[in-house]
Amino acid sequence: MANNPKYTKLKQQNDILTIAEVDKRVESFKEQIAADDFSPIKTIPVDASQFDDVILLVLNDLHIGSPGCNIDKIIRALKQVKHIPNAYIILNGDLMNNANNLGKSNPLENDLSPMNEQKIIHTLLSDPIIKDKIICSTSGNHESGARAKDSGLDSLVTPMASLGILDKYTRYMAQIVLKVKCPYTTSGTANCRILVRHGSGMSGRDGAILEKMYNMVKSFGNYDLLFQGHTHKNLMSVDDQIVQNGKYSTIKKSVSVINVPAFEEASQYAMEAAYPPPNTDNSFYCLHTVTNYDALDSYLNDGYEVLPYTFVVDTISLDRPELVQLGEKNFKHYKIPDKRIEKAVNEFANRITVKPRKKRAPKVQAEGREE
Repeated sequence: MANNPKYTKLKQQNDILTIAEVDKRVESFKEQIAADDFSPIKTIPVDASQFDDVILLVLNDLHIGSPGCNIDKIIRALKQVKHIPNAYIILNGDLMNNANNLGKSNPLENDLSPMNEQKIIHTLLSDPIIKDKIICSTSGNHESGARAKDSGLDSLVTPMASLGILDKYTRYMAQIVLKVKCPYTTSGTANCRILVRHGSGMSGRDGAILEKMYNMVKSFGNYDLLFQGHTHKNLMSVDDQIVQNGKYSTIKKSVSVINVPAFEEASQYAMEAAYPPPNTDNSFYCLHTVTNYDALDSYLNDGYEVLPYTFVVDTISLDRPELVQLGEKNFKHYKIPDKRIEKAVNEFANRITVKPRKKRAPKVQAEGREE
C-alpha cells in the first residue's frame, strides 16, 4: 500500500507541517508558549495619569465552581466598574476552584468541572470594556496544583488566551508600575509601584501575616503597595518603611499592604478544618497622592531621602455612592476608544447627572374669561 500512488498523493496533501502552518489552534499554541515566560516577576506599565483618582478592583479567591462562590457579587462588582473610566481590574489567582484529585478540594462537591469553570471566567471577562480594564493576572494555588504535581497544565492559560490577554498574565508575581497624577512633582506625575501576588504559606494570625507582607516588600524591592489574597482574610495596614532605592541608597516611604478578602463565602475544606468564617466585605481600592507633611522633618532628623508626596489608599465597599462620584469626577479626562464605549459612558453619565424635571403647576383661568 505504501507504493500506491493514491496513498502517496494523500500523504503529500496532508503533510503535518502543511497542516500546522494553517491551523489556527497551532498558531494559538505558539502564542501561548511565547507569552508563557518563567520570570518570577513580570513588569506591567500602566498610564493612568489623566485621572485624579485610580480605582482598583482586585479579584482573587473567586473559586468559581465551588458551592460557596458568590457569583452574584462578582457580577455586581464587574457591572459597577464597567463604565467608570478611572477603574482598573487586577486578577490575582484562585479564580477557579479547579477541584481535582491533586488538591484539597473535593471534585464530587464541586458544582462545575474545571473546563466549565474556564468557560465561566471567559464569559465574565469577555465584555470588551471589562477586558480592556484588566491590567494583570496571576495564578493561584488552585490553578497551579495540577501544573506542579502532575500534568504541567496551567489552568488559567486557556481562558487568558481565549480573552487575548496572555501578555497581562504571569504565573507567579506581577509588578505594576502605575503612573498617576501627582501635583507635588515637577512632571505632574508619579509612579506607584504595586507588587501583586496570590500568596502561599501565609496562614496564621493577622499580625504575623501583615509582618510577612512587609518583609516581602523589603525583600523584592522598592514598592508602595502590595496586594495578595489566598488567606481569605480582609487585612490592610499602612506603615513607614525603609526600603531599597537603587543599589547604594535607601528611602523612607509610606507602604500599604493589603490582603484582599475572597468572593467565596465558605468551602467544604475550610469547614472540615474548623477555620473561622472568612470576612467577605469586598471593597474597591481608591488610590491618589497627598502631600507628605513629614518629609522635611524626616530628612533633617533621620537623614533618609523622603519623597514630598505619599500614596493613600481608601477602601470603598460595594454599592457605595462614593464610587459613582469618583467616576463622575474623572469623566472629563476620559479618552473614548470606540463608539460602543462612548455610548455606554454617555448612558452612565446621563443616569447620574440628569435630574428629573419639575412638574409645572397647572394654569389657573382668570375669572370671567372665556376660552
